[in-house]
Amino acid sequence: MAVKRTVVTVLTSVAALWAASSGGAASAAPSDSFSEALLFSAIHPEASLPEVNDFSCVPSSSHPEPVVLVHGFLENSFANWASLAPRLVAGGYCVFALNYGARESIPVGGFDSIEDSAEELSAFVDEVLVATGAQKVAIVGHSKGGTVPRYYVRFLGGADRTSKIIALSPPNRESTPRNDDISGGSGQVEIPAFGPPVDDALARINVPSDTVPGVEYTVVVTRYDQVVPYTASLLQGEGARNVILQDLCPADTVDHTGISYDPVAQQVVLDALAGVDPRSVTC
Repeated sequence: MAVKRTVVTVLTSVAALWAASSGGAASAAPSDSFSEALLFSAIHPEASLPEVNDFSCVPSSSHPEPVVLVHGFLENSFANWASLAPRLVAGGYCVFALNYGARESIPVGGFDSIEDSAEELSAFVDEVLVATGAQKVAIVGHSKGGTVPRYYVRFLGGADRTSKIIALSPPNRESTPRNDDISGGSGQVEIPAFGPPVDDALARINVPSDTVPGVEYTVVVTRYDQVVPYTASLLQGEGARNVILQDLCPADTVDHTGISYDPVAQQVVLDALAGVDPRSVTC
């Protein structure tokens, strides 16, 4: 709770200063930086992602599954997806993004439990499927938004409605620092400053396995994550693929909040959605 109050207070204060310095005038919506997009969304709460949440969108034969974007804790859909969403739309996908776990007069969300957040996601996915006529969706989530879909597919019937989950830096298990990782070990110890609340649902999601049969999982992480130790994101179950960005591009130093804006991470997401090996990227 202290973290939540601190982050919201800082965000609100900085947004107020920016609004005052600009005279409150609207400017072009940013798409190059999470921090800029977050501040923009705080000043312009009505801001929306172009061509996203178009419930008249008809999925194409090449992209029959709508993409549902799920933001993280202390985030919102605009801040999380201002860069990636336009790339998905340009790629021919029907793209939808929900804001969940909101509080009145607070520009960010994701505050509710994983279980309650998954209920919101379930209702949103149902709306998307009814509107588009699709049988399943693909879900892309950041941080807590990558964990919530796992609850949805395990406990709320989402496995029948979801083909794949692509998660960027999700908290998938307790964030106890380790000296090794599933991919072979880097000898690094990651200690976060703070992390999204994952509550007791996390243990239940991982039993009897951390994946659900029939759903394809791609986890994208960075060794420079200062919020969730990357080893706490990796999955081990059937249908899981872990992608460590520095194994692909050693010079990539993206952190937790910037990963959805990172060009390499975005390539991984696009390839995973297309069914292409997400490790064949250009640095």
